[in-house]
Amino acid sequence: MESVQERKAELRKKLLTKRRALPRSQWLAESEQIQTQAASLPLLREARRIHCYVSMEHNREVRTFELLERLALEGKAVYMPYIEKGFMKAAIYHSAQKFRISVSAPATPEPLVLSGEERFDVVFVPLAGFDRSGGRIGFGKGWYDRFFCRLSMNGIHPVKIGLAFSFQEVPSVPSDPWDEPLDMVVTENEIINCEHNSK
Repeated sequence: MESVQERKAELRKKLLTKRRALPRSQWLAESEQIQTQAASLPLLREARRIHCYVSMEHNREVRTFELLERLALEGKAVYMPYIEKGFMKAAIYHSAQKFRISVSAPATPEPLVLSGEERFDVVFVPLAGFDRSGGRIGFGKGWYDRFFCRLSMNGIHPVKIGLAFSFQEVPSVPSDPWDEPLDMVVTENEIINCEHNSK
């Protein structure tokens, strides 16, 4: 019988292969729809500190550059992930931020300014796959699970929002005890409130 990790790895490979095959025009158009839906969320009006990943085009992650810029221009304090020695930290994002782009790793802001801020109201999360109960297939590194666990231990519970294309939905994500469920998922077609579908 396959383990949870093996089942996740199989689903991850299948979904990422499909996502990387997206034509650039479709990726851009659907990413724009997702970003517009995400920016329209009522909870963002009240949120002051927002953490959002920077999309990697070669992986066809849902594009986030316009969302990051929009949030910064609205006066939000915006942060992005920075990985150092397997540990996820928060880097400050400024309007018109410049990046050092890598083919194989997330973009790094230039200049890089790290922040000790962790009292995030909202965290936008990348994913390979999801289900309607908030199950998430990440990229197998555990960065976000450890990140959310650390926040939780300090009494910080941000709204966790996944950004995904609709074809990344699966009936049920295999889960481990340490997996952190999403509160919402935004696709090009809909906004899914996962808390209403909890297992």
